[in-house]
Amino acid sequence: MSNGTSYSTAEPFVSVVIPTYNRARLLGRAIRSVLAQSYCDFEVIVVDDGSTDETAGVVESFGDRRVRYVALARNGGAGAARNAGIRLARGKFLAFQDSDDEWLPSKLAKQMSAFERGPSGLGVVYSDMRRVWDDGRETYLAAPDVLSGRLVGGPVRFYQVCDLGVQSAVIRRECLDAAGHFNEELPALEDLEMFIRLSRLCAFERLREPLVRYHDTQGLSKDRYAKWVSRKVILRLYYKELLTRNPAFLFKEALWLCATRGLAVWARRAGRR
Repeated sequence: MSNGTSYSTAEPFVSVVIPTYNRARLLGRAIRSVLAQSYCDFEVIVVDDGSTDETAGVVESFGDRRVRYVALARNGGAGAARNAGIRLARGKFLAFQDSDDEWLPSKLAKQMSAFERGPSGLGVVYSDMRRVWDDGRETYLAAPDVLSGRLVGGPVRFYQVCDLGVQSAVIRRECLDAAGHFNEELPALEDLEMFIRLSRLCAFERLREPLVRYHDTQGLSKDRYAKWVSRKVILRLYYKELLTRNPAFLFKEALWLCATRGLAVWARRAGRR
């Protein structure tokens, strides 16, 4: 494994997938932060999820042979867009950048170094992040410590992989293929559910430093109804295991879904106006 100074067009070691939808004004910043990495053996796959703005022009303006662009015929959501990128990826490792965020220049180098020195069962290396608010403030986002096979954990007693930002992670391709890709049934939290499956198959390593600047911009992550629906689907997927191993959490999550259904439906209707 090498972080050499030249890019291999034949077989890049890392494939970076960037799904995007109508974020032409922000996409350039995200791409630049990837191209500025000190680790150079990568390709960038920008998946345009049915944008109607100038997304294509932004990507073309880079004129960089490491950047590939694919436009989907219709908007299918973040999970579908990331899966489309995975199918095109040629790297042995996969990384996912959000189209409104930034990576620090040393991110990939530090993560690939962790894979080099880690055990063969290491499948995911991820980091903490800095959250950048609209008013310019920054706060520290500490990622969770992920233990293999555990579903619920952490100080808030939620799914243990909650708050693990997909844009902070590099994943061994063979592990993701074995676990299965993003669940396209989920309108949100598709990364959380994917990390649950990965935690059953491989080891995770956390780098305790912020290697991503996560910008608090308007997007699907703020969609109350999408999150409500997704939590309902995830509860259904893991209902039997929770009933056996975490019945208190199962009851609490089911109660939350019942209590917040009205607000979620109201948010959906308000969003359509």
